[in-house]
Amino acid sequence: MKNVYIYIALTGMFLNGMVCLGQKKGTEFSYFNLAVPKDTPTVFASGIISTHHNEYNSTFSPDGNVILYTIANNTYYNRFYTIFICKRIKGQWTSPEIVSFSGQYSDADPFFTPDGKGVYFISTRPVVGKAVKEDFDIWYVSYQNETFGKPQHLGNQINSSNDELYPSVSAKGNLYFATENKKTGYDLMISAYKNGQFQKPVGISDSINTDNTEFDAFVAPDESYIIYTSMGGKNNVGSGDLYISFHKGNQWTAGKNLGHNLNSKHMDQCPMVSPDGRLLFFTSFRDSQPYHFEKPVSTSAYLKILNSPLNGLGNIFWVDLHMVLNTL
Repeated sequence: MKNVYIYIALTGMFLNGMVCLGQKKGTEFSYFNLAVPKDTPTVFASGIISTHHNEYNSTFSPDGNVILYTIANNTYYNRFYTIFICKRIKGQWTSPEIVSFSGQYSDADPFFTPDGKGVYFISTRPVVGKAVKEDFDIWYVSYQNETFGKPQHLGNQINSSNDELYPSVSAKGNLYFATENKKTGYDLMISAYKNGQFQKPVGISDSINTDNTEFDAFVAPDESYIIYTSMGGKNNVGSGDLYISFHKGNQWTAGKNLGHNLNSKHMDQCPMVSPDGRLLFFTSFRDSQPYHFEKPVSTSAYLKILNSPLNGLGNIFWVDLHMVLNTL
């Protein structure tokens, strides 16, 4: 059955127009039976998805019954990424486990296609032979009858000898991703999908790509807006902030910081909007760990902090996107 999208108009104070978010009709979503947050970001599924580990980039299947996300090890020089999966079966969510196509090589940044028939992700796995790549390339794996197929490399039209990161795909099949730029760090690219093939990638827009680093972009299914991370912007709250840009006519508007209530003094990245267009998920390295104590802390109390979310490693947060936009 084809996806049917209802468009919900959201007005922000910084807009002269409206933005439409895609929502799949007739789908009932349940996020681990949790109460949906409002305009203040909260840790998502604490102790289940967000733990004392390093969690990144979540993505939901269009029916809301599958979540994929990434866990990274904590070593600085040899970081290894693995994609995990949880499924909702008869109303109950399964425990997280490594997804079938991951666990051998460094894999990250999963993204469910809007039709739910496949997942894009990045990997250092060998393209030819057994040599593991030193950079990340974009791959695709089909998903049919609740089973993942064999990962396929997207080829040299998309991939290069540098990193390609965080793929996001529109309903038309257009591919958005970040590519490494030796001068500015990373830039956002788009590869149009025409006649069954990806075209040569081009920079998304000078109004988005700047002399700073832009990466980790989520594009709306109808390509009406894009949410991304920028490092070093003049309005940044932390080391990396989330911004939003709207597609008007044939142009993208200048990125707008999503505000101090959402962004923190730490790194905020990996935006992903829920299939119903309502909720924004993202990764943040914010913490609640004190920098000193009123009196010496006990061993058990300190280990409890270290073994809990908000210990300074990455956690997945969620927030009501509509409410965030209305506060800008």
